[in-house]
Amino acid sequence: MNRFRLFCRLAVILALTAIVFTPADAKKTKTPTPKYVFFMIGDGMGINQVYGAQNYNQTTGDGPQFINFTQFPVRTMVTTFSASSLVTDSAASGTALATGVKTYNNGLGVDPDHNPVHGLCEWAHAKGFGAGVATTVGVNHATPAAFYGHADNRNEYEKIAQQLIDSDFIDFAAGGGFIVERNTGHDSKYFEDRARDAGITVLKGRDQFRNLGRQKGRVICIDDFESSTDVPFAMDQKPEDTTLSDFVQAGIDHLYGNYGKKGFFFMVEGGEIDGAGHNNDAICNIKEINDFAKAIDVVLAFYEKHPDETLILVTADHETGGLELGDNYIMHPELLYGHTKSEGEINKLFREFAGVGPDRNPLPNRRIPPYHEMQQFLSEHLGLWSTIPVSEPQEAHFRDLYHRAFVLNETEMVEALYSVSNRIVSDAITYADRQAGYIWTHGGHTGSPVGLYVKGAGAVEFNACTDNTMISQIIKRLAKY
Repeated sequence: MNRFRLFCRLAVILALTAIVFTPADAKKTKTPTPKYVFFMIGDGMGINQVYGAQNYNQTTGDGPQFINFTQFPVRTMVTTFSASSLVTDSAASGTALATGVKTYNNGLGVDPDHNPVHGLCEWAHAKGFGAGVATTVGVNHATPAAFYGHADNRNEYEKIAQQLIDSDFIDFAAGGGFIVERNTGHDSKYFEDRARDAGITVLKGRDQFRNLGRQKGRVICIDDFESSTDVPFAMDQKPEDTTLSDFVQAGIDHLYGNYGKKGFFFMVEGGEIDGAGHNNDAICNIKEINDFAKAIDVVLAFYEKHPDETLILVTADHETGGLELGDNYIMHPELLYGHTKSEGEINKLFREFAGVGPDRNPLPNRRIPPYHEMQQFLSEHLGLWSTIPVSEPQEAHFRDLYHRAFVLNETEMVEALYSVSNRIVSDAITYADRQAGYIWTHGGHTGSPVGLYVKGAGAVEFNACTDNTMISQIIKRLAKY
């Protein structure tokens, strides 16, 4: 009897052991298949840019305390080098992100031997999914173009513009307009009209971006800011201006309205984070990252409605500016609060103040402002002397710049990749940034790894990513493109 009882107890223990341990071995968790994939790319958005922006927000209250994607469950880093250099450009990195293929700097949608390579938008469309791209810069700029175009050189803008028009696998595109080449006599409107002739609906300004869920066929949405193919920097925008969030909402409306049952792939670029980095303009860079996060909020609102079917990835194509955080262990982000406009806009105001035209030549009847008025100008727009103390050596430097510019008429200009600034304005911004603890080492790209932040269906699979070429391959596998 005792033996029988012991046998029964052992049998029960073995049965319970089987119940407890078998599922872990036999019922392996199935990786979910994302139906809606959002690939968010902050151009030039290094890790220091992200956490420098978050530090500013937390110190001043002038932005979200935690930038949304820094709270995603998967956070890792990826390398960005191109086939020709440790330091990539946007064309090569865009190609790597879109196709999984490394190429040379300036190469767009081609391999190192100049053969066309294909990527996420084409793969998705071939399987019946919708596909879209959106950016704050030109719709044929390097990063969005890497998702549909093929060119030996990224500067073949008009060839790439036509490729977008001809790319029947791009259901939705949005940006600041079409970039054109010099000496062709073309403008953005030329390609807008060609797109319309090809049967594409072209909409200008967010007032026209309504009811896109009912709009059939291909759509291109562009900003109605006529003087540039870039959307204005976030800190310079007026309430009526089109924003990246407007483009993202329009894209979701159109892609979900036409491909809601099947699914879609949507690449979104915060393109002017890079421009602010090239300009070494810290507060403008911060505002662009916050604006990028607002666009991600739009995506997160969609995610809340489809949490089991949505995958969101956030990364950068490279880091721009070599941003360092802290000067001798000290940060004072609050000192940037008095910086009210982007460097470009401050330069326009400074030309008016200095009495010179856009060509930098003195205007008729020009009045030479005294030095103390220049101090007032820099105080009003950057906070120098009012909230930011100016050291004696720096004061002497500004007096020297003033003498050369206004007395000797030896105005010196500082060129960045996308802007030209008066030396007085450029040096004032550099000084203000440094006092706040934001130190730029140069105006170009670096070879630093960038962050990869992932949330949603299959997010855990991206823990394995170590290089930017791996991202598209994992998306392709998970989404079954």
